[in-house]
Amino acid sequence: HLMPSLICLLRAVVFAAALVPADSTAATAAAASSATTVLVTGATGRTGTHTYLKFKDLGYDVRGLVRNVTKARERLGCHKCDSSEGIFVGDVTVPSSLEEAFSGGVDYVVILTSSSPIQLPNGTWTFPNGSYPVDIDYKGSINQVRQAMDHHVTQVILVSSFGTTIPPDPNSPMSTGHVLFYKLNAEASLMGSGVEFTVVKAAGLVDSPGGRHLLVAGQGDSCMHKGMFTVAREDLADVCVHAVVDSNLTQGLRFDLASNPLKPATSDFKALFLSAQENRI
Repeated sequence: HLMPSLICLLRAVVFAAALVPADSTAATAAAASSATTVLVTGATGRTGTHTYLKFKDLGYDVRGLVRNVTKARERLGCHKCDSSEGIFVGDVTVPSSLEEAFSGGVDYVVILTSSSPIQLPNGTWTFPNGSYPVDIDYKGSINQVRQAMDHHVTQVILVSSFGTTIPPDPNSPMSTGHVLFYKLNAEASLMGSGVEFTVVKAAGLVDSPGGRHLLVAGQGDSCMHKGMFTVAREDLADVCVHAVVDSNLTQGLRFDLASNPLKPATSDFKALFLSAQENRI
């Protein structure tokens, strides 16, 4: 007499399973992301804005470290633009100003702060006082990594630059202030910090729409040697987001990132990270 009862039980289980929404997996993923806090530093920059908004669209508890509330309101869509909305004002050259943004359980940090040269009327390049590469790209990155260490952040994704194996053209803005030298030293500091890391050494950033070209991971400026010199900021933002989504594949990775306009757009970011693993030095 147990067999009919067992059959009824199995039928009930199958029926109950049929009632589960088809997108329950997506709902589970959304719940997981909402419980994950990501801090994007440099969130009002051209790449930072894409990155912040993509995390927000995926349902992450995303925070933005900014220097200008007005710009945050324009670019990030905040209203109060304060800690109640996950917006924190800070200066990476002033460690004490970073404390609040990193407090309260940040899981991942995406460092998108970067020095930015300005051209003088005579055609030469310089940086604003206090915002040279040594200040922002090196000391500023170290200040952020120290905060990550102090607050037990799970993983830091640092966006750096490719081209660090090749002496820069003395006439290039990248040679002013020894940008690549300080970016490279920031990478080394993060990698030696003991914090789980991912270093994305991006090619020249362009403002064209993302999702159009194949993304290519390389090592030792191999992409540059193959004639791939650019990547869209929006594509870089996608890589930063997926570095968190697929963190099991990206921890401990350091790779160049460029795009190949002659091949179809990347849709499989896991494959991109696996190729970075295979080619790592």
